[in-house]
Amino acid sequence: MTRGDAIAIPAVSKARNLLVTAVCGFPMRALDVNGLVKDQPTWMYRTNSNVSPYERMTWTVDDGIFYGYSLWLTERGPVAPGAKRGPLLNAAWCPTTDWTVTDNQLIYLPENRALSADEFILFNFPFEGLLNIGRRTLRGARDTEEAWVGRMRNPLPLINLHQTDDSLTPEQVKEFVNAWSKARRSVNGAIGYTPPGIELLVEGEVQTDLFTEGRNAIRTDIGSLLNVRASMLDGTSGIDSLTYTTKDGERNQFYELDLPFWTAPIEARLSMDDVVPRGQRIRFDKYDLYNPPAPTGTPVED
Repeated sequence: MTRGDAIAIPAVSKARNLLVTAVCGFPMRALDVNGLVKDQPTWMYRTNSNVSPYERMTWTVDDGIFYGYSLWLTERGPVAPGAKRGPLLNAAWCPTTDWTVTDNQLIYLPENRALSADEFILFNFPFEGLLNIGRRTLRGARDTEEAWVGRMRNPLPLINLHQTDDSLTPEQVKEFVNAWSKARRSVNGAIGYTPPGIELLVEGEVQTDLFTEGRNAIRTDIGSLLNVRASMLDGTSGIDSLTYTTKDGERNQFYELDLPFWTAPIEARLSMDDVVPRGQRIRFDKYDLYNPPAPTGTPVED
């Protein structure tokens, strides 16, 4: 199972897009004991390439979802007297295909060399990655989708073309079955013809709600793996009928309970001394989330 296979599953794509949009919509801020740092680090809101900070964070979160880790390549300024390293000037996301770890060294494959500790920032998420721990769920989701698509192509139940005499040879039977299979997938697949000696038997039918419930269960399972509640993925969860929930309540719980699972590791890593000076920390600015502007209505003349 590759990332390309996983992202093609609608529930995975929905969860990934939701997390990316939510996390990347928050600007980053540098803070210290006195609050907001006056001179904010420029690498937080700009880059030295045509890749925007939003796109950099997008693929960082994407890596965390599918692999459980992500890597930034860094550029630093001159080392000041008494300092261990130069200040961070720029950071760029590095695709997972461009690096590997060998003998406890991080190897940058395009240049085939080991990077020093000051040349990269490695994000380790508290999650092994969907491709590592969710293989069975992803395979089940793919099989369910294939079964659903197959049912749409052949909405009739399982059919047995029963031969009542010996008028057809095995080769003719095989050819006849293939012709029926092809005809059922055509626009007029509901109409067929059986020659003498062939009896059409309906062996059984899969309940249609099995596909609906199964596809909803996939959204719940994917959400559980990624710490996203099913309601945010347009799914439903089996809750007590006496439990009262609202969309606003689910949204608030998503931002307060689900999303920190992904934002906190990024904040913690960027708050370390090799990124910002000691005594400073990096946080996502969620002010607009908790303090939305009050609606004033459509302007009208007095």
